[in-house]
Order: sequence, then structure tokens, then C-alpha cells
Amino acid sequence: MKTNVMQVVRLVMMIVAVAGVIYALEYMERGIAVWFWVTLLGIGFVGLLYTFRMTQRRMRLERRAKERQEKKRARKSKR
Repeated sequence: MKTNVMQVVRLVMMIVAVAGVIYALEYMERGIAVWFWVTLLGIGFVGLLYTFRMTQRRMRLERRAKERQEKKRARKSKR
């Protein structure tokens, strides 16, 4: 549950960053404002990628643990 909330927060942060980049390019002179929003967008993207990989890894480990338990049960029932 915590991972899903963090993904939503990062996704919202990325949307705000895209809007900030567009605003900064349109209405401000090129400067630190543009780089701030681009950096914020990059951090959001890296965070989403990290949480996605973490979720996939956890699911894979849970699946392997479940397969091991099924193998143990199958061995016990053969005896």
C-alpha cells in the first residue's frame, strides 16, 4: 500500500514538473527555473522506475516462495 501511494505522489510530481517546464520556457527567461523543473521531473521519473522495479522484485520473490511451499507439500503427500 505504501508503495502505491508513493507511486501516485511521484506521478503527480512529474505532471506538475512538466507543467512547470512548459511555464518556465514560455514565460520566463532561460535560467535556473527551467533547470529546477527539469530536475524535479528527472527525480520523479527515477523514483517511479525504482518503485516499479522494487514491486516487481517483491512479486517475483513471493511467487518463488509460493512455488517452494507447493513443492514441499507435494513431497510430503507422496510419502
